[in-house]
Amino acid sequence: MRSLNLDQLRAFIEVVERGSVTAAAKELSLSQPAVTHQLQELERRFNIPLMQRVGKRVYLTEAGTKLMEHAKQLLDEDARANAAMRRFTGGGVEHVRVGTSMTVLMYLLPPTLRQLRTEHPQLEITLKAGLTAATLHLLKTNALDLGICALPVKDPAFEIIPLFDDELLAIFPASFGALPKKATPDFMVRQPLILGNEASALRQTVMDWLGRSGTAVPKPVMEFDNVEAIKSLVAVGLGASIVPSLSLGPGHVPVDNVRVMPLSPRTSRRVALVQLRSKRTTDGMKIVTKAIRELRPAPRV
Repeated sequence: MRSLNLDQLRAFIEVVERGSVTAAAKELSLSQPAVTHQLQELERRFNIPLMQRVGKRVYLTEAGTKLMEHAKQLLDEDARANAAMRRFTGGGVEHVRVGTSMTVLMYLLPPTLRQLRTEHPQLEITLKAGLTAATLHLLKTNALDLGICALPVKDPAFEIIPLFDDELLAIFPASFGALPKKATPDFMVRQPLILGNEASALRQTVMDWLGRSGTAVPKPVMEFDNVEAIKSLVAVGLGASIVPSLSLGPGHVPVDNVRVMPLSPRTSRRVALVQLRSKRTTDGMKIVTKAIRELRPAPRV
């Protein structure tokens, strides 16, 4: 049996709803013979009458009534499919999926997202916060288009555009009492440490810096993915930590009873824009990439 023809179904609906072939032909911008031919083809396909003609009007048979239900559903689906495809053509909405860390999402991206929405209303941007390793996996499986990740990213499958360096700082509870002016690796390894998840790029950078002490780095007393959780636990006196300055800059979530100290030697994490080399770059991705390349943390005050 041949597949249903949507043009025939459309003619069928118009004839029924407008009550005549003449009115349907006018609505469809077709000739009357053309509409009549479409109806005849539809009835031949099912080998059953779909309409009865009484005078100049047409009425549905029982079979025609049932077909009418399905015909409207099929045309609705056709309209939705066309609307979805228009998203990928000029003038339609384009979807760009971006993966990033929670810190960058909270403290750096909102003004850029607001500007993109104002200047490019056709863009639909989806954000997913997670560890760099998770973002890289989603980029490789085409679940994300762009990633804002902490380096290093050693996989040659990715194109990397460095964005900025985010200095790391030590934080302590105010209750710790007298503290040196700068935090050295020797001093920090003697503190109860609350650090990021072992799989995170931040944790690796911190561990490399602590390793300069020349002594074994003790296991942290707690580990978390979320910098805000770390800051809160430091504030209540449960330990010290090393966090990105981005989370302590203008607009950060304030935490009382936390003291901030520079590291000596200073260290930072480099943040970059990452894209799979083999991925086709869309116009929407180009617009978002340009905006992300202008990201710069505001200086701490």
